[in-house]
Amino acid sequence: MKYFSLDYRSPPSGMGQIVDTAQPKKIGDKYNMTLVDYGNDTQEDQHYVETKYFFSNQAAQEGWSGPVMPEIIQYLRDQEVTHVYDGELSYEYAGADENGYFPIDRWAEIMMQMCG
Repeated sequence: MKYFSLDYRSPPSGMGQIVDTAQPKKIGDKYNMTLVDYGNDTQEDQHYVETKYFFSNQAAQEGWSGPVMPEIIQYLRDQEVTHVYDGELSYEYAGADENGYFPIDRWAEIMMQMCG
């Protein structure tokens, strides 16, 4: 399964990671994941094999991903992500399985509703 795992820890953990369970967890000393982040500080995270950054002064100023959410959702779809693990939203919204995984379309619907 290829999924996006939301990371609610504080920076520099990024917004979350794209994880492909069919691939090894690490390559050398780096996590074999794509770190996804947003804001106006486009630094690479050397702990991951790749960082995808969505530059937005507005997102940085507001402190949330809303201004770039449509681009993030499209990127996840382009990367063939099928599910999103969101341990926080799974308690508040229907559509997640018992482990907190939403199908990407349901998670995208929730996020776009939150963005207004």
